[in-house]
This record gives sequence, C-alpha cells and structure tokens, in this order.
Amino acid sequence: MTGEAEVRRATRTYGDILRLDQLLDMQERVADVHDALFFITIHQIYELWFRVLLHELAAARDAMFANQVSFAIYCLRRVKAIERVLVEQVDTLETIHPRNFLVIRDHLQASSGFQSAQFREIEFLSGLKDAGYLEVADLTPLERERLRRRLAEPTLWDAFLAVLGRREGEDLSLLLASPDGSEPAALAEALLDHDEGFSLWRLRHVHMVERMIGKKTGTGGSSGVTYLQSTLDKHFFPPLWDLRSQL
Repeated sequence: MTGEAEVRRATRTYGDILRLDQLLDMQERVADVHDALFFITIHQIYELWFRVLLHELAAARDAMFANQVSFAIYCLRRVKAIERVLVEQVDTLETIHPRNFLVIRDHLQASSGFQSAQFREIEFLSGLKDAGYLEVADLTPLERERLRRRLAEPTLWDAFLAVLGRREGEDLSLLLASPDGSEPAALAEALLDHDEGFSLWRLRHVHMVERMIGKKTGTGGSSGVTYLQSTLDKHFFPPLWDLRSQL
C-alpha cells in the first residue's frame, strides 16, 4: 500500500496540486454583465494575497519573539513586495466601465469589502485592534472566532518591543543613532515599509472607488468613499513615524 501511495504522489499533476478544477469553478456570476467574472476573480485574488500576508506577518512576529531578526526582515521584505502588487492591481479594477460596476454593485446586496475578515486580521496583527468591529460586521462564526484569536494575540509591535528589550539600554530613540546595518534599525525600516505599503493601498483604493461610484453610499450600508477616506490617517506603528520628527 505504501508503494501505491508513493506512486500516486509522484504522478500528481500541476492541476492536481493547485486544485485547479475547484479553483476555476469558484467564480460566481453575480450579474449578467461581461465584467462580472473579472470582478469576482480579482477580489478572490486579493483574499489569496491577504492569506499570504497573514502567513508572512505572523512568521515575522514569531521570528522577532524568537530573536531571529534576520528572518523577520526576510518575511517583511516579501510583505513589502506583495503590497506593491496590491496597489498595482487596483489599476485592473479601473478597467471596469462605471455603468457595469454599478450593475455588479447592485447585485452584491448586503455584501461589502468591509466584511473581509482577513483584511481585519492584518490590521489586528499589525497593531490596529478594534474589538468593536466584531459587533458591527456581518461575519461567519468561523471568521468571528479568527478575529477574536487575533485580538488576543501579540502584535508585530509587541514583538518589535521584545527585540529592543533584549538589547540592554536600547530604545526607540537610539534607533536613529544606529549605524547602517544595525538589525533593530533595519527591522524598524521593514516595519515602516509594511505600514506605508498598506497605507498606499488604502489611498489607491479610495481613488478607485470614487472614480467608480463618486460619493454614493457603499455596499453593505457603508458610507462609501467618506468612510474609506476616514481610514487614510491610520498607522500601524505611530512611534516609528514620530521618530522622523527627531532627525
């Protein structure tokens, strides 16, 4: 039996490993317009990227707690690259004609990107924890439980402070005096890259939504562009930004 199992593993195809039969059958046609397939697919792609971001961010946090700073930086470097891709992907959404976008939007009913649990997990893991979100968002029981776990977990900022705490006498103010190549200083820059990359995605997303629907109310009852604009000043690591004022 062991030999048969090994043969089956050895003969698995590209499509088997990626589960392409299931993956390519998961795009619901939410509206009878040409752009519907694209709209659903691009949002699924975003959720797949969010999954990878969570994997890398959690690994970076755990590496910092384990005093594996170089590996944390390695993970955060990938996060930075992915967030650049997220920003660029917004360009593709702007290829949808605004009239078609409104048709699709009308068929979304109460669903909204506001309900993306993975997006909130990224925020919580990065330090922007808001327990109130669990009360206002329409989430599945599994999503709600995942977010509760993220609320209870240490954040990237907690892990970064642990790195500094292991270096006797080192604090945030000394990061600016660190020589080039200092691991804590490089880690601080990698965290800022993540913070900036996510902020740029927020900004690019706001402009895309305004281009498509103007000031209309968003799906799921949100205030649309007005709500999105209110999120633009959010930072994961305010103390690292404040350090720039000391230069």
